[in-house]
Amino acid sequence: MDFSLQFRDATLVATDFEQILSRIHVVTSVMGAIEPNLATWFAQGETVDDALLYPAFEDGQPSTALLAVLKHKFSSDPSRSYVALWNGNQNKGEGASLACHVGKNVSPNSFDAKISDDSVLENAASVQEIVKATVTAFNPAYVSVAPRSYVTKQVFDDKPGVGWMIYLPRVITQQQVPEARDLIPVPGAGRLQTGTIVVSTTDAPFSMQNPEHVETANRIEIRLVEQDLLPAFKDL
Repeated sequence: MDFSLQFRDATLVATDFEQILSRIHVVTSVMGAIEPNLATWFAQGETVDDALLYPAFEDGQPSTALLAVLKHKFSSDPSRSYVALWNGNQNKGEGASLACHVGKNVSPNSFDAKISDDSVLENAASVQEIVKATVTAFNPAYVSVAPRSYVTKQVFDDKPGVGWMIYLPRVITQQQVPEARDLIPVPGAGRLQTGTIVVSTTDAPFSMQNPEHVETANRIEIRLVEQDLLPAFKDL
């Protein structure tokens, strides 16, 4: 399952790797609390042995070794950078990876994570907690959670797909999107709501093999676009 988002932040510089990793850690700390397999992260390398040399975090802080590697790697072109991490697990169904791309404010920055661990994906509430963590870390224009292959089934090529669920930074009601199976306020109870996670299926994790799941997600996309609630990529 892929988590993808885009965001803008004029205060975030492409070579401020300590800040970028600190924001990523907001997300990975929530992942690790949900599933210990997602608690430890390493730089992605050309080989497994290379990657395991560089843990991403030490005592909750960006590791000095990885900071040095990133500063050297992007020293010749500081206008755009990326941080790519891996959880170090080679077992089928337990691997996870993520990447954060940051550049000049001409185009949006992005964050993507791929999780295949069923112990996480079988619990919609856990997935929603990860989405909320990305919102805290990046203040994104949207967060989409869907299998990568869903891009071939979504209704609009120029907009993010709903897939299993999508976060949008606005209050959305059941009356506006009656097709939604659930609407999760962000932040949660007791705080001023600034966004909503729109969920397309609650009976099971979203599956491309289930036509009803795909159809429901498509109907939600159409409903959101009819009310100008789903942004176009060109407007982000």
